[in-house]
Amino acid sequence: MSSHLAAAASALPLPLPPPAVAAPSRALRALILSRGGAAAVCSSLRRGGTPACLVRRLCSHHSAAAAATALEEARRGRKQLGMTPALYDYLLANVREHPILRELREETAAMRGSQMQVSPAQAQLLSMLVQILGARRCIEVGVFTGYSSLAVALALPESGHLVACERDDRCLEVAKKYYQRAGVAHKIDVKHALAADSLRSLLDCGEASRYADGL
Repeated sequence: MSSHLAAAASALPLPLPPPAVAAPSRALRALILSRGGAAAVCSSLRRGGTPACLVRRLCSHHSAAAAATALEEARRGRKQLGMTPALYDYLLANVREHPILRELREETAAMRGSQMQVSPAQAQLLSMLVQILGARRCIEVGVFTGYSSLAVALALPESGHLVACERDDRCLEVAKKYYQRAGVAHKIDVKHALAADSLRSLLDCGEASRYADGL
């Protein structure tokens, strides 16, 4: 087994037993089943930036238990909609999430649009791919608050390089703060502009040949 494969294999989740998940509370069941309760919850979710598909799913449920599950998915920002709460909790508990990534995820969860952030499992997959491929140069189009780019940068070798394209300056402020805290800012070239313009600039500078699949 190559060193890249061995390193990636060591990052795989351990087969630990899934943690217990509490059943929906009576209060939550009563809220959703009460007259106007579901509509009020859905209105709150919309204002908080919850994806429309989750809001529609919650509004369409007639079972209190199913509605509670949908509400929990919305609260957690879960993207794997086919997962049960128990399976998702098992996955989340066993993903080897770097402490700095966890801090960034928790800060982002309180921000508007937090559903755009990738999940810990998705970030772990990106990290594994970087290690397996032995990647040294990467590009990310759309940084948001930097969770996925930070996961990639942590997996890159010390001489690695990541071009991070993002146009939202408020999101970049958060991302750059965590790049510095994680000690990987020197690996990341932040492009604060439209991604199309940033990529065109790389082409104009003759950078295409420096990436395995070109630009």
